[in-house]
Amino acid sequence: MSSLAAAAPSVKALSVTDVVKRIWDGHEKRTILDGVSFDLARGELVIVRGPSGSGKTTLLAIVGAMLSPTSGEVHIDGEATSRLREGHRAEIRRRKVGFVFQDLQLVDGLTARDNVLLPCVPDGVRKADEVRADALLERFGLTSVAHGRARSLSGGERQRVALARALINDPALLVLDEPTAHLDDERATTIAAELSAVARDGRAVLVATHDARVTNSKGVTRVLDLAGGRVKPQS
Repeated sequence: MSSLAAAAPSVKALSVTDVVKRIWDGHEKRTILDGVSFDLARGELVIVRGPSGSGKTTLLAIVGAMLSPTSGEVHIDGEATSRLREGHRAEIRRRKVGFVFQDLQLVDGLTARDNVLLPCVPDGVRKADEVRADALLERFGLTSVAHGRARSLSGGERQRVALARALINDPALLVLDEPTAHLDDERATTIAAELSAVARDGRAVLVATHDARVTNSKGVTRVLDLAGGRVKPQS
């Protein structure tokens, strides 16, 4: 097993049970998610797909402990998050979840290496963190650009920096929102292969995407189709 891999305990990396999310839309409440349930084990690469407005982004925010559901239960690596205050959710999120946003959210004025190390800053960057960052940069073919500013990186390089940053704290769960939306075929295929490798390392990987280059890639365990706030039954 890779030195970057996490051990695989019997507990599910993610458990989502009957999650409902309602929001106020003017004077009415609108249901975004309506009784969503599924589990992810370490080693799985699972795709969430669905039309615009189906609730994918809201679902990612809830499973990534960025947002609380209206009702239902979410457990990340055995820890309940649904009823926690934001401060407690943030702590679990930082320890247990790696997130790659659609817009990546890199700090353009920082180097690639410093971007990877950003999640370590709240606790103080340790030598071990620096060693891990360098190992991740090497793993994703970024050693030669490690000390270049993020603004100077190509689209594929930026995506891999964001992926390395999401893995720096050795999370149980990796969540990605449309990770290949702006990449050409070669780079999209590379990212899909890297996600499969991350899952094989012993993490659960959840990807929201419309991209068939990812959905149909080798290593995908399941595809969850989301429509009208519900997961459609598997045919």
